[in-house]
Amino acid sequence: METTEIVAFYQNSAEDLYHLFEQYCDHFHSTSRNSLYMNFISSHSNNIHALEQLRSIKNKATSSSQFVKKMLGSLPFSCQSQSPSPYFDQSLFRFDEKLISATDRHRPSTDHPIKFILRRPPCSLKFKIKLGPEAGSADGRTKKISSFLFHPFLPLALSFQYTSSSQPSVVNIHFRR
Repeated sequence: METTEIVAFYQNSAEDLYHLFEQYCDHFHSTSRNSLYMNFISSHSNNIHALEQLRSIKNKATSSSQFVKKMLGSLPFSCQSQSPSPYFDQSLFRFDEKLISATDRHRPSTDHPIKFILRRPPCSLKFKIKLGPEAGSADGRTKKISSFLFHPFLPLALSFQYTSSSQPSVVNIHFRR
C-alpha cells in the first residue's frame, strides 16, 4: 500500500456506520471472493433472505442504539470467522440462525435437530443435524453450548459441544450419505 486516506472515524453505536455495514457488509471481510466456494457466504448485502432476517431482528429490538452497538461489535471480521459452505447459502436453505450460522461462534445447544429446509419449491426438509444425547441439559441447570465447523464444499460437518461443568467436551462428525 503506497498511500492511504482516513475517510472517517465512527463510534461503535454510529447509525451511519451501521447503514454502511448493512449495505456493504461483504466489504468488511478480508477474505477473497475470487474462490468459487466463497460465493456461498450469504450476508445482508448480497442476499435478500439474510437482509429480511436482519431487518426482522432489528424491528424486534427494544433499543435501536443497543441493536446497532451489538451488530457493530462484531467488526472487524476475522478472515476465518465465516464458513463458505453451501449449506449456509440462504438462497438455497432456510435454517434457525439462533442455533447455527455461517459465523463461527458458540450457540446454545438444543435437544431438537437443526433443520435445513430448501427455499425452492416444494420447500421440503433436506436434512437435519442432531447433536446427540449430550446436547440437552440433563438436569436443566447445566448450560450447554455448541459450535460447528463445515467443510467448504463436501457434505461434512463437525459439531463441538461444551458444558459449563467439568464434563469433557463432545465432538460429533456429521455427514450426508
